[in-house]
Amino acid sequence: MQMKKVCLLKEYKNKKLIIFIIAGELSGDNLGEGLLKNLKSITKNNIEIYGIGGAKMIAQGLNPIFDIKNLSIMGILEVISKIPKILTLLSLTKKKIIEINPDVVITIDSPGFNFRLQKSIKELNIKRFHYVAPSVWAWKSYRAKKISKFLDHLFVLYPFEKKYFTIHGLNTTFTGHPIAFDNKYIKNEYFFDDSLKNNSILKIGILPGSRLSEIKKLLPIFIESAKLIKNHYDEVKFFILAASGFKNKIINLFDETKLDYYITENQSEKYNLFSNIDFALCASGTVTIELAKAGTPMLVLYKLNYITWYIVKNLAKVKTATILNILLKENFVPELFQDQVNKENIFKITKSYIDNKNISQNQIKKLRKGISKLKNVHGDPSYILAKKILKLL
Repeated sequence: MQMKKVCLLKEYKNKKLIIFIIAGELSGDNLGEGLLKNLKSITKNNIEIYGIGGAKMIAQGLNPIFDIKNLSIMGILEVISKIPKILTLLSLTKKKIIEINPDVVITIDSPGFNFRLQKSIKELNIKRFHYVAPSVWAWKSYRAKKISKFLDHLFVLYPFEKKYFTIHGLNTTFTGHPIAFDNKYIKNEYFFDDSLKNNSILKIGILPGSRLSEIKKLLPIFIESAKLIKNHYDEVKFFILAASGFKNKIINLFDETKLDYYITENQSEKYNLFSNIDFALCASGTVTIELAKAGTPMLVLYKLNYITWYIVKNLAKVKTATILNILLKENFVPELFQDQVNKENIFKITKSYIDNKNISQNQIKKLRKGISKLKNVHGDPSYILAKKILKLL
């Protein structure tokens, strides 16, 4: 391992590496942070970083060309309504890439924007890598063949994904998921609210997502569900992790209730929050893997506008939106979709987990099994990814 690292350093000691990297949302910013940290370490900081990312990537030295919030769009109709803006951002991004002339363009997730960009720069003499595979195993399987025509290399988080792309000749590497190796859920020095350690109260997590569209659709229903839970249990407190910029919007809604709650937008607090709550109500997404790593049982909610949902429902090849269910080939994490997402259903499922410890412990056991499947045999995925990128360059 060490010899390979020395070799890479020797290769880059006289040449500054210039990378252009794009993450379109919070989960991508988390992945980008780990990658940039390792690229800087291996190259002894002999690197220039441009592109699009959030606070964590910016802290690692990213020079952003515009705010990451411009790319945080979910749903087919939502994307259609923003097409003029997206086209403008695509044009701006391509212009910047040509101007900067980086050694490599690395895109993270957000395939709607990133694949259009990667395809548009195919004729440039620049390496094109993508991190986080599109869900071709769930729907739109034709995309595997399409992206093989304009990507040089794909890095995937889940072990079953690789075969869907190598069959089309796309060089693909399974890195594993960084969350599976994150030990801060067990021990850290981050701040936590004192009530998290109070075992005499019921602690429920409310995690409405990082996109404004998700928050608008889910948070009002979460609040109505929280009222039912509060009416049924003597002492209960709700813990909310808010995406940056949305804390005040959420506070305004909660302040109209008589619910006891704690809210933070400090993402470092999630480690202690997720590890100490009794149950979580959450939007579909990376947060399900974070909760699994923390060993916290959950209910996953999925709500789109009806046209988007109709299209997804009829094209989907799987009957679950939770990756942990797919990994274990069993729908052990409960999910509610569309009209099922109402306060009565949420309360009923939440109550079953609170009142029956066997149900709760069974999910926790399977969550740990699911997390183990997200690990690779070589260790830290972010280091593996950085090392592989430098080798390919």
